[in-house]
Formats: sequence, C-alpha cells, structure tokens
Amino acid sequence: MKTICMFFAILGGLSVFSQPKLDTLVYQKIQNERFPKIEFDTTFVTNSLSMEEKIQALSTVWHEAKFNFANFDLIPHVQWDSLYRAYIPKVMNTSDIMDTYTVLMQFNQHLRDGHTRVLPPLYHLKKQKFNRVPIYFKELNGLAVVYDIKSTDPAYDKIKKGMILEYIDGVHVQDYILKNISPTLHFSTKQDSIGRIYYHDLLNGPENSSVRLDFKTDKGTSVYEIFTRSPYDWNTKTPVTYQTLPGNVGHLIIDSFVNEDTFTEFKKHFPEIMKTNALVIDIRHNGGGNGHWGHEIIGYLTKEPFYPSLTLMNSYHPSERAWGGNAIQSKKISYDWKPYHTETYNKPVVLLISELTYSAAEDFSAAFKIANRGILIGTATGGSTGQPLGYPLPGGGIGFVCSKRDAMYDGTEFVGIGIKPDIEVQPTLEGLQKDKDEVLERALQYIKAQKSQNQ
Repeated sequence: MKTICMFFAILGGLSVFSQPKLDTLVYQKIQNERFPKIEFDTTFVTNSLSMEEKIQALSTVWHEAKFNFANFDLIPHVQWDSLYRAYIPKVMNTSDIMDTYTVLMQFNQHLRDGHTRVLPPLYHLKKQKFNRVPIYFKELNGLAVVYDIKSTDPAYDKIKKGMILEYIDGVHVQDYILKNISPTLHFSTKQDSIGRIYYHDLLNGPENSSVRLDFKTDKGTSVYEIFTRSPYDWNTKTPVTYQTLPGNVGHLIIDSFVNEDTFTEFKKHFPEIMKTNALVIDIRHNGGGNGHWGHEIIGYLTKEPFYPSLTLMNSYHPSERAWGGNAIQSKKISYDWKPYHTETYNKPVVLLISELTYSAAEDFSAAFKIANRGILIGTATGGSTGQPLGYPLPGGGIGFVCSKRDAMYDGTEFVGIGIKPDIEVQPTLEGLQKDKDEVLERALQYIKAQKSQNQ
C-alpha cells in the first residue's frame, strides 16, 4: 500500500512539472486577434479626442502604412518616419475632432495613393462631407465646365452642359479648391486629382446647407442659382445600361464592378449585344469594385485564355530582419482566366476610358488590352488599383492603406501613371455646349473606318 501511494505521488509530481505543447492554431488565432476589424458605425458621436487619442490616431496611420503600404517605391522622396515626427505637434494642437482628422488626412496625403485614405468618423462625414448638389464638372483648360446634371428636379433645368462655374459662395472656383478640397485630397496621379476635384468633390458640403453658384453661359452672360446640398443616394446608380446606336453598334455603359449585379445586368443585355455589328464598352465613369466581375464579362468577348494582371503581395518577416536578411519579401502572383461561356461575341469592340476609370475598372482595361480584344479611346485612367486594407481609428474614424501592387500581366506599370488610350480624345468646351459626346463619336468613327477597310 505504501508503495502504491508513493507511485501516485511521483506521478502527480511529474504531471505538475510536465511542459505544455505548442498549439499552433491557438497561437495563430491570438496573433490575428491583435488586428481589430473595422466597423462602419454612423451613430457613434464624439466631438473631440483626448491628447492620448490624438497621438494614437497619428501613430496608427503611420504604422499601418509603414508595414502595409505597397507603393513606397513610387514616392522615394517621402521620408515617412520624419514626416510622422513633424506631424506630432500638429495633431496635438488640434481643437475638435474634424480638425484632428484634417491633420490625419494631410499626413496621409503624402503617400500619393488613391486607395490609401483617412475617413473622419462616419457620423461627422455624413453630416459635413457626404452631401452634394447633383451637378458634375469637367476641368477644361483650368475651367470648371458643367459636364452632367443627374437630377430630374425642375430646379436644375436652367443648368446646361457647357456652362462655366466661376464662383462658389462668392469665392472664385480655383481659390475655393485650394482652400476647401486640395489640402486633404487623396490621389495617385494628376488626372486622378483633377477627376476627384471636379467630378466628385467640388460641391460637397454640410447636410442641408445652401450654396450659391455663379455661372457663365455659352452666350457669355452671368447667372447664378442657389441650391441645397442633400445626402448622396447610393441606391440610385444603375451599374449597367445598354442601347443599340445607329449602324447597329451596341453601346454598353458599365459604371460599377461593385458586385454581381453588374454581371447579372450584362447577361440580360447579352442577347441584344450578340445581334450588333460592333460594340462600344463605356467605363469612363466606373470607379471600380471587384475585378472578378469585369473578367467574367471579358470571358464573353474571347474564347482564348487571357491574363488579368501581375500582382505583388508583401509579407513581413521580423526574424529575417533580425538575421540581417530581407524583412519584406514579395510574392509574385499571376494566372490566366479561361473563358467558359458557351457564346462568344467576336465582332469589333472599342473600350472608352477616362481619368474617372479607376481601380477594378483599370484592371478590366488592363486585361482587355493584354487580351488584344480591341482598342482604348479617351484619356488616361486614374492610375490607382490594389487592395485597400481597412483599420479603425480613435473616435470612430477609418483608415485605408493599399496593401498590394498590380501591373499589367506583361509588367507594364500603370499605378501612379494610368493606362493610356490608343487614341486620345479630350472633350471640348464647344462639344459640351452642343451636348456632344466627342469620345463616343470618335469611337463610332473608328468602327466605321475599320468596317470600310475590311470590305
């Protein structure tokens, strides 16, 4: 009996001193839990941040970019750590929360990337920024020219395409831009910044605020109107529209690749498209979304495999850094897309692009070009694509940083440059005043000329 007791005592002692096994799944789970997910909360309201929160916010923007930003090679002049130190007193001296986030946006702007941005807390953003007048502009030789009016409200009947906006609330347009838009604008290229300013941001402001707009008409007379800004309705945008133009040419407008709705709508129109002699695909106002849906559409335009893009994805290896090796290691990813649809459109295709063609729409343009499916007409695209990584900021704000680098499959760069058209066509003031779509007209001329050559 004494021996048995001694045996269990020894066994118990061994169990006390036995070492735990490394659970790799638990280890990985704990490591990933250190990175919180972002939440889009429009109800949380705070009007100021503590000093500690201000410094935390700036530090978060700094370190998320330092370890995750994919495009530092495009901004070799930027000393990111030095900028961080320079912005510490700036953020500490801010008063309210919007003042703090203005400094964060100015800091972020140095990265010169359209997919890398800082958004103020969504409650304040909706109240102060996401409200607009539905008049859209094109920059022509330094002038803000009315490009489109997206409203059926009779209040906008007097506004015509081609009118020149001269003053906003009594401030000259260029001075207004320099004071209210440029300081916090995020962009990748010159054409990207121009498109954002004139098409997207020019008339944004506080909810239900009034704004006086002074125009010059095509007759040279001055007129003004006062409008009220209202929240942007995200549900009004139709991703795909189609019509058959004279000459039996299809005109397919794709304004978004955000979700499967784009592909679904395309398939609805495809039987009509198959009856045409040529097709113009218009993505001049497509801000992107999910590149997969664009590739699905290209899969209806060719039977041959095509190559969507070349991607570089970085990973950080602290042990390699400790050993004097390469802490950042890049993995190159490429693949071919094999069309699987039973029907294929094999007639001539032209793609229309502009500075507003962006992100997944640029991926579409790149794949279309590499597939040699047709020519591109218009102006250079915005020059920004990649995968934005979202992260939370103190007070309810959200930051994004571009976490991967993309190029055309053959290695041709377009991030920070844009995809250039085969035939460049710029809208003109005279054309807008006559309500002409000069880019579309040039595409139709090209199709007609090609048809004549082939006869």
